[in-house]
Amino acid sequence: MLKIIAKSQFLYVFALVTASILCGVLAIGGVTSFFEAIVGEETNFNSESFNGISSIRILSTFSYISLCACYVIWLLRVRPISNELKFKQLIKPAIPFLLLALIAYPLSNDIYLYLQYGLMNLRSVNPFITPASHVSSVLMPLLYWLQTSTYGPISQLFFTVSAVFVRANPILGVYVFKVFCLLVYILNAYLIWRLLKQSPNRSKLTIAYLLNPFLLIAHVADAHVDVFLCSSVIILIGCLYHRFYVAAVLAIAAGFLTKTLPIIWLPMVVGFLISRRLWKTLAISTAAIFVLVLLLSQTIFPELTAWRSLLNPGVSGLTARSIHHLINLGLAFFTGSTFLENQPIIQKLSRITLLGFAIFYGWKLLQPYLKRRYSEADLVTDLGWVTMALLLGTTPWLMSWYPSVLLPFAVLIRNAPIFSLSSLTFCLSTGAVIGAGSGNTLLSLAGCLLTLGPVFAVLLWRQQVLQKLRLTQDGDFIALKFDASTDAARSPQPQ
Repeated sequence: MLKIIAKSQFLYVFALVTASILCGVLAIGGVTSFFEAIVGEETNFNSESFNGISSIRILSTFSYISLCACYVIWLLRVRPISNELKFKQLIKPAIPFLLLALIAYPLSNDIYLYLQYGLMNLRSVNPFITPASHVSSVLMPLLYWLQTSTYGPISQLFFTVSAVFVRANPILGVYVFKVFCLLVYILNAYLIWRLLKQSPNRSKLTIAYLLNPFLLIAHVADAHVDVFLCSSVIILIGCLYHRFYVAAVLAIAAGFLTKTLPIIWLPMVVGFLISRRLWKTLAISTAAIFVLVLLLSQTIFPELTAWRSLLNPGVSGLTARSIHHLINLGLAFFTGSTFLENQPIIQKLSRITLLGFAIFYGWKLLQPYLKRRYSEADLVTDLGWVTMALLLGTTPWLMSWYPSVLLPFAVLIRNAPIFSLSSLTFCLSTGAVIGAGSGNTLLSLAGCLLTLGPVFAVLLWRQQVLQKLRLTQDGDFIALKFDASTDAARSPQPQ
């Protein structure tokens, strides 16, 4: 089965070794940092290792880049894999990497915030009204963000079940949540495999999703709720391709109740339904959303402030990895100002980028009315572009795992090679910076450039990039990642 992954076992073994090294660093460092924080030490292993240049950070970065190199080489070299393989056969070579990602301890402190919200739910304290800092628990020394919850009720279900095990041991609670993330990650790959039923590259695309090093770290090793968000993306795309429009609207609602981002997709889907004059579908969808909002308003979100909590007010004025952060760093370096002093300028910049996004978004909203043959595939493509535009141009606080929501679009989208290639580039390059990337040092500048530079290069020189790939690989990479996605959407649709 190893020959499915690469033409030589060396590539597979080398990737497995580097993944083991990265897993070891994260596991040892994470557990060590946990105990150091619990006993009240001012600094811990992770904060010392990943807030500057250190041997541990260099080793982790080298391991990640090596994994990405193996992954890209495999994408370029291996020809299509037989579509006769079952999903359990496809997942078999990925099992060692999935287990390593499960063993690795999360680097981000977000996991403790998840569990804190879970403990609040167990104590019948509403996390959308009461800040995390107002409830005492064993996790308090580990919390960085002390605000009310920005994660919806669906995420809260996973938080709450995992928090039950925190009472026995917080580390046990962490790994229970990671098991949920692993299972949902595998489910996402299975859903992609099902949607790619008619694709000649179904097997390879499924393995490509399973073995993506960025996704393995962001969704399983670091255990971010974005893995649940990707489930709603995949379901949304599948529903649109099969014209299950009410289910598509409900998928957006489920995504919103996981993390706020999907709210930007709803007007586009509604606009598409209006352009098709699907009034009955709109009526049913509107009624379902109304009932859902009514139920939530009577239970989980009894106040307007509870709804506002989902908008993540805690990051207001903060920058990381983004264009805003790049300008923030430039002002700090060249004028000697502090980030606090730069806030008025950054706020004005945020308003400008938000206006630019609104114009772009408005243009995309008009597409169903401007194009005579605007299809579901076009809508999915525009949903992907709008999401990328929001992340690249309008999000001041850009964490490394945020772009993961683009990869389901990249695999399942139709006839958009630049989008798929830029999404893959965006994800792989942003993951190379181990740590938050929100500081004001030269290392922060390098991380910001590494996050933004490669994806903008692909977008600016898109024709040259596509031509080069076709010339060097006889179109195989293009066919694998993009043309095959066209076939993925050709599954039978109800009339």
